[in-house]
Amino acid sequence: MCAEYYQIHEIGQGCWRIDEDWTRFFLFEGEKKALLVDTGFGKGDLHALVEGLTDRPVMVVNTHADWDHCGGNAAFACAYMHPSDFEHYHQSDAGKGRVALALWEGDKIDIGGRCFEVILIPGHTPGSIALLDAENRILLSGDSVQAGSIHLFGRWRDMDAYQASLEKLIGLQDRFDVIYPSHGPATVEKGLLPRLLEGARRAQAGQIKGVPSPDRPADIYNIGEAEFLYR
Repeated sequence: MCAEYYQIHEIGQGCWRIDEDWTRFFLFEGEKKALLVDTGFGKGDLHALVEGLTDRPVMVVNTHADWDHCGGNAAFACAYMHPSDFEHYHQSDAGKGRVALALWEGDKIDIGGRCFEVILIPGHTPGSIALLDAENRILLSGDSVQAGSIHLFGRWRDMDAYQASLEKLIGLQDRFDVIYPSHGPATVEKGLLPRLLEGARRAQAGQIKGVPSPDRPADIYNIGEAEFLYR
């Protein structure tokens, strides 16, 4: 069942990227425990997949509470996320009756030999977070930074907060080189950040012509390597 739903890519020593349809999530093995960043849709036996890769106890962290990031949470006892996404999570099918524990801005997740810092980047959702591994110079960005479609329409989305979060990440970019997003190309360079910020500003100001989405209640603002679904 694992092979049917998941494609596993080793991206470093004790580091895996797991693709499930059009979303992806990550597993990092430390000396003390393993960190699972998001859980995808939860179509397959994710617990068995993770057990096949590591024998460490697993800590689950959600970058945000959209269904394609926490659909597999039920395979684990609990998941951590920013409390600003608790309401979103518990109103979803993935989160009903599930235990969610708090992660805050600046928290450090030490898995033994590797440490991730929590960075709050609201906009895509109120509690969207990035995880910074400064020693290895990588940033896990969830849905907030990626080449492809970035959703900024409907409940939970906030274009002003999103732009402020991009400014925040630009201010931290001397601490990372590569960004691991949840959709689109497997990695993007940090040079994408200012281009996303400029594009978001132009879309909000009406300086880019939006095209109605054929299947979403939003307009598509194409900025070349990425697009915003926004209204």
